[in-house]
Amino acid sequence: MCSIISPNYSSNIRMATFALYVGLIVGATFWGMTCDIIGRRTAWNATLFISGIFGIAAGASPNFVTLGAMLACIGFGVGGNLPVDGALFLEFLPGPYQYLLTLLSVWWAIGQVVGSLISWVFLAHFSCDATLIGTIVNDAIYECNKSNNSGWRYSYYTMGALMVILGIVRFFLFPMDESPKFFVSIGRDQDAVDVIHRIAKKNGKTSSLTVQQLADAALPFVEPGAEAPVVKFSTWGLLRNSMEHLSFDNVRGLFATPRLAYSSGLIIFIYGALGLAYPLFNAFLGGYLSARETSVGNTGIDATYSAYTYQAACGVAGSILAAVLVQWSRTGRKFSMAFFTIMSGVFLFALTAAKTSVQVNALISIASFWENAFYGVLYGYAPEVFPTPRRGTGDAFAAAASRVTGLFAPIIAVYSNAGKTPNGPVYASAAIFIFTGLTMLGLPIETVGVTAL
Repeated sequence: MCSIISPNYSSNIRMATFALYVGLIVGATFWGMTCDIIGRRTAWNATLFISGIFGIAAGASPNFVTLGAMLACIGFGVGGNLPVDGALFLEFLPGPYQYLLTLLSVWWAIGQVVGSLISWVFLAHFSCDATLIGTIVNDAIYECNKSNNSGWRYSYYTMGALMVILGIVRFFLFPMDESPKFFVSIGRDQDAVDVIHRIAKKNGKTSSLTVQQLADAALPFVEPGAEAPVVKFSTWGLLRNSMEHLSFDNVRGLFATPRLAYSSGLIIFIYGALGLAYPLFNAFLGGYLSARETSVGNTGIDATYSAYTYQAACGVAGSILAAVLVQWSRTGRKFSMAFFTIMSGVFLFALTAAKTSVQVNALISIASFWENAFYGVLYGYAPEVFPTPRRGTGDAFAAAASRVTGLFAPIIAVYSNAGKTPNGPVYASAAIFIFTGLTMLGLPIETVGVTAL
């Protein structure tokens, strides 16, 4: 999203990305805890509206500081929507179909296509000419200002409004039932049973579950002679449960044996490495494309955003391939994931040697295909290798590693020597991808055809 601010390769774009990542971290943490208190459905709807409202506000930003604050608020909404989406999906999805969680990543790629098309339209028609800045035009020094450079504002207005509209559609046309798990946690057993009956009816089935059966299921955990308690957590109890992954016992459970410790540690490292490599290139793709297209003789915004759209569209195919391989791969998920990651790095290295616009577009599109593929497989693989009682803890640590390292991407791009040329961050990203892909081959657990631990 930050790439729509301007096609120029500037430090402002990178620091805007930093602000967005700060919001993503805060949002994921906040909504990950509060969805256990206010409910999954409430958080699921609220985060989309927050993203949309602050997206519109970002377009009206009077200065860069305000824009950074608005981007952080957008990240706050988006960062919460991602984990809540996954939690809702998994809590309603039958076990044999949980591989479909991987397919959710296809919407990320589709969103990139829509965002790039919107940006392309507005930036191509309502942006100043960067090549004329500082020159004399019509007896005045040419500069970019609000009157001739509002394309990025229109882009934010449009995408923010689109999010609000989708939020309304989600709320009224596709109402989501609250999670039965949440209802049970707050003592609303009847509501939980009603939800399960509605889901069964929608699928042409009949459920015989009753509130008494829920109570009977708790009897083995009640001391002899004691009355069955009414399960209803206080607000503090719900908050404490949502922070359960921070407990020492859960953390220790991820490293209980040498093999498990090696597996958990390597998965967390892989998430962290990819969390750095991916934004080093992709978060600044608009600026990179502008610089490379200029170097091969294409100075227009059309060249930049056509390439941006091509790579986003290829990412859709990568996500679909990942969903297929997560369930039906004969080569194994480890090998598939490693191969896709290494290929991402190989094509990014090749990109640095591209001499023509066609080569640039083709190599970026192919790299995007592999990137979406390896992320899709990784998201399906990682939860399977964490022990079931500690799976939430493992997912939390892996996600945290990815977000924290992602914060360093804009800092490296701005202040390191690698960031002084368009190809510098690409070299760094490619090298990390290849190294990380090789480390994936050392993962000790293959999950194809094996029940999760």
